[in-house]
Amino acid sequence: MSTHFKLIISLSLGLLTLFGWHFATVFGLLGTAPATQTDFFIRIGFIISLFIVISVITSILVANKDENAILPDEREEKIELKTDRIGVISLYIGLIIVMWFAFTPMTPMQVANSILAVVSITEIIKIAYGLFLLKRGV
Repeated sequence: MSTHFKLIISLSLGLLTLFGWHFATVFGLLGTAPATQTDFFIRIGFIISLFIVISVITSILVANKDENAILPDEREEKIELKTDRIGVISLYIGLIIVMWFAFTPMTPMQVANSILAVVSITEIIKIAYGLFLLKRGV
């Protein structure tokens, strides 16, 4: 596994960890969940901003060591293309399911968390499928 693929997987797992913390608060396991729209978007904005900062810093550090380490090879480009395709399919299916449940009495916070859950599940599917393809030797 190249440095590029390790970087992608580790950053994705880091983002999923932050979203996992958010969902733990939603279920009351680790503190309190955001109660208002402003609180929700401040939290999600903080998570995404932190992810972007960590991604940029990590990319710079890796690129300073070896300029070519950050670039994928041909096989990893194929794997990323396949994982993006399966990710889009799972994202669409998840959003259609959320639209189905949106006609039941859902609060706006439940809809927002449902969409965030779909994005998180899609990322998990992409990581798992990418590791499967990498192990299979695609």
